Amino acid sequence: MPIYLVSVCARRPRAAPTSSITAGLQARGGSGDGTGGHKRGARDGRIRGVVATAIPERVRVSARRVYVSAGRRARAVWESNSVKYLIAGAIAGIVSRTAVSPLEVVATVNMCTTGATRPLLVELRALFAAEGMRGFFKGNTANCLKVAPTKGIQFVAFEALKRVMYGLRDQRREGADGPLMAWERFMAGGFAGMTAASICYPLDVAKTLLTAHPERFSGVMQTMVQVARTEGGRGLYKGLSPTLVAMMPYAGLDFAIYEQLKLFYLKRKNKEANLWVLLFIGAFAGAVAQTACHPLDVVRKRLQLQGIGGRPVQYRTMVEAAVGIVKKEGKGALLKGLQPMYVSAIPSAGVSYVVYERVKRMLGVRSFQ
Repeated sequence: MPIYLVSVCARRPRAAPTSSITAGLQARGGSGDGTGGHKRGARDGRIRGVVATAIPERVRVSARRVYVSAGRRARAVWESNSVKYLIAGAIAGIVSRTAVSPLEVVATVNMCTTGATRPLLVELRALFAAEGMRGFFKGNTANCLKVAPTKGIQFVAFEALKRVMYGLRDQRREGADGPLMAWERFMAGGFAGMTAASICYPLDVAKTLLTAHPERFSGVMQTMVQVARTEGGRGLYKGLSPTLVAMMPYAGLDFAIYEQLKLFYLKRKNKEANLWVLLFIGAFAGAVAQTACHPLDVVRKRLQLQGIGGRPVQYRTMVEAAVGIVKKEGKGALLKGLQPMYVSAIPSAGVSYVVYERVKRMLGVRSFQ
């Protein structure tokens, strides 16, 4: 027999008694003779249809509108915050890299040279004597053009991926209400770094070439055009694979250590970290990440420079390059440029996080914990 479920809200004159509804559902389910047990999906669909008819159309429409409106508002808020994260990250990257440009120039030159390197102060004096103040900032325009979108994308992706990692907790059914764990931050940071590196890699190639061969290249666009003409489009992505391999642990460690230490300070002191604490935490995170991943950075820069400026093409893979460098120059070659990179990367990482946090506060956004 058919079922008629009458809504009270609809104020129909007659309503089917509860016993009739129950009897009808039992009859449709076929629970007595066993013929309907295997059709549970169909039965559930009919039940949902019956229940749906009990809700007035205007109530269902209103609920859908509220749901869609809430989703749109949430999406609009996230999109607005994403732009702010992007701006904060870009400004942080430009300020931090410009502040340590002289040290980064020396570090890049040391990593790319195949001979013996000189102490940091000796290199700085020689650079100033040969090129003056401009030598301290050669390649800095390319560096800023590279680091602004890279840092911006990195921070946006990191904030988004933290939310993804948090959302996956429901599937793993563990600690869904607590803050993210260190390994979750590591994964989010690592993939964020790889995302940014993939998008901005041609700028990284241009920056490296402008620093290592300023006599051959004069600008970012000119460098990229020249590389594309001589080596094709693939030349702009030469060394991308080792870059991604190096970026995963570097960005993962950097973000994870920084955020874990910041959270530890908040729990221990019961207050937000001030700028000096953020500077120290960011510098420490950068130092650990740089130490762990510097050999990979040396290898990727060597691969980038192959075939340019008379340099022979010796290696095809990252492993082959690492083995070849160690055989020809010794194990210490994988640590070339580490001292000036320490001096540049440590303050750069600290300044980057301080500026990022400051600009975020000015823009009225907070990081997802």
